[in-house]
Amino acid sequence: MLDKMKPANRHFVLMIIVAAITYALTAIPTLDIEPLWAGLFGCLATTALAYFTPLTRQYGVGSVEGL
Repeated sequence: MLDKMKPANRHFVLMIIVAAITYALTAIPTLDIEPLWAGLFGCLATTALAYFTPLTRQYGVGSVEGL
């Protein structure tokens, strides 16, 4: 999906996903999550998303190297 983009743009989109997840976690008042933990979860969630889904075939399960 993101593989058709230039590498710089692809990584920018992945960073935007991290920021969106982090913002969403800190914006929900009932979760009461510290910003540090929300940021770490955003990074981990985006890494898992890139690894386990066909969002990008460059990393993880769908990679050419067969990681």
